[in-house]
Amino acid sequence: GILVVCILITCLITEAVVSTQSTGDTATDILSQTLLHSQFQEDEIEAARMSIACELEMFKLGADQEPIVTDLVHAAAYNNNTVGYHKICPLSTLPHINRSDIMNFYHANNHPSRMVLVGVGVEHDDLIKAAVKYFPQDTTTGKYEADRAVYTGGHCYRFDDEAPPTIGPQELPTLTHVSIGFQSGSHQDDDYVKHCVLNTLMGGGGSFSAGGPGKGMYTRLYLQVLNRYHWMYSALALNHPYQDTGLFTINASCHPNNGWDLVQVLIKQFKEMSRNINHSELERAKTQLKSTLLMNLEYRNIEMEDIGRQVLASGHRKTPAELCAMIESVTPQELQRVVERMLESRPSVGAFGDLKSVPPFEEIEAAFKRDDGLLTNRITNFLLRGARGKSGIIKN
Repeated sequence: GILVVCILITCLITEAVVSTQSTGDTATDILSQTLLHSQFQEDEIEAARMSIACELEMFKLGADQEPIVTDLVHAAAYNNNTVGYHKICPLSTLPHINRSDIMNFYHANNHPSRMVLVGVGVEHDDLIKAAVKYFPQDTTTGKYEADRAVYTGGHCYRFDDEAPPTIGPQELPTLTHVSIGFQSGSHQDDDYVKHCVLNTLMGGGGSFSAGGPGKGMYTRLYLQVLNRYHWMYSALALNHPYQDTGLFTINASCHPNNGWDLVQVLIKQFKEMSRNINHSELERAKTQLKSTLLMNLEYRNIEMEDIGRQVLASGHRKTPAELCAMIESVTPQELQRVVERMLESRPSVGAFGDLKSVPPFEEIEAAFKRDDGLLTNRITNFLLRGARGKSGIIKN
């Protein structure tokens, strides 16, 4: 069999896969032992520290800095609360996380009242009997109350103009990474599916792609950004839905000399997001989203995750047919409305890398308030760029 544990921002997913000769009772017993009765030993914790330290070092070696800039834009959007806390652990913090901290977190969060047990390929009655046997309910445990997310907007810039370490014959370029976002809807919001369609319509990716059907090469960020500006390394739209809030972002990267232009392009894309949505691009986005949904659900592990996360969040599951019908019903007018609602919030800006030509947050915020969305004071910004520093974090 296989046992997989995946920790996400909003939940922990533990999956047990057993052969058809075994029973659902066997898999449920394994899950119970893992989730309710684990005893973390010091050597296991030390091994985990070493693994995390290695992953942090790999960030420096890799060309993909999207997790870092996503972390920064969340810190800007939800300043010092809930999903705004940094997800990437600083290397200096690792030695201070001890067994007591881990056990306290484990017992506070891993309780049957906060879990959803999902089975695929098992008899429903057998699964219920196993759940009652291995996940007993403790009526003395109080109801868990999570803090509500408070959207603040703002900025979080991390200056780092050091070139990435060379791991091959060709050096990795030093880039400017910027993410601009606005508050969107939660996954329980009536407009959630509309934000998903908008995300697919904007699309994007890297400046190089193998292309081919279904790769999103006809999305707006490819047609209007990556195919038009040779100095753009990447441009990607992302929608991050949570229980009580959401964040819609566009992440992009470029050569450090083009930071100002990159921000201007992203502002223009947000401003034009609700304009001139033609029938063909909307139908293409809806078809692509439905196709992605249905193809993913062909895998049993993804189907289990989908059932579990939906039930955990809302208490029931929408079927693929229901979701496809909701996607198909989205209109250009509805997309325009959700974009206008989104742009009413304060912008959030996360930036990482060589930021010598990235405009200050005040300039970006002012540009969004203008009808034309144009940045100003570019010459003044360049004259003052030397005073902006080369390292550290500037946060709202």
